[in-house]
Amino acid sequence: MADDEAFLQQELEISPIVTGLHDTLSERDREVLRKTTECYGILKDLALYAEELNSESFLPPINEVRDAFDHLMRMYSVLFGLRGGDGEYIKENLDAVFRHVYRASFDYLDYIRIYQKDYMHQRLEGISQQTIVNLFPEYYREILPEIESCLEDIPLYKASKDIGKPDMETVERYHAKVLKLRDYCAQINKMAPALIEAESKLREEVEQRERKESEIRRVEAWKYLLFTIIGAIIGGIIGALVLAG
Repeated sequence: MADDEAFLQQELEISPIVTGLHDTLSERDREVLRKTTECYGILKDLALYAEELNSESFLPPINEVRDAFDHLMRMYSVLFGLRGGDGEYIKENLDAVFRHVYRASFDYLDYIRIYQKDYMHQRLEGISQQTIVNLFPEYYREILPEIESCLEDIPLYKASKDIGKPDMETVERYHAKVLKLRDYCAQINKMAPALIEAESKLREEVEQRERKESEIRRVEAWKYLLFTIIGAIIGGIIGALVLAG
């Protein structure tokens, strides 16, 4: 309890300082900081999802975040009076923070899109269309058209990326598409075990049918050969009898 009260008191002491620091920022700089915070929320979600798709680190966005943090500390060092700098210096560094976070978000979005496409392909690889239609009809009816639509829209978002004139709406729309694809990946992953089992049974049935058909053809071939031999023997006997007569 004492620790909680001490922590609360510390927060109360720090809050006016932080509020005062932010009050020294211009309205324009506060808006940039707000957009950066909003963009970082998306970036963090993407970073966690990227780790789910691939455990290997993806360096480009990590480097962007590192550079963004460096510029953020430069700004706060001025606000705390640890180094010299004017409003223009703060503005330049705040803009740099946003640019780095913005670029990192697009790096992750592009990276995730590639892995999502590969992931869905790998999970359904070797599964016949017949099996998917039988067990997972909504895939061709709803999911696949939506996936193709998302993959067609995404290059448009990439093309509209402009570091000089960043647009948070573009990031949000791109993020929404990736989230939709994530839901589809989850649905495919959920159905994958049943699809694999059904495909295995289907292949066993096909193999059994082919073996039976092969056996029937083999029997028919032997019958044909046997009848041919018998026919030849009978023909030979008849021919011999005719000659003897």
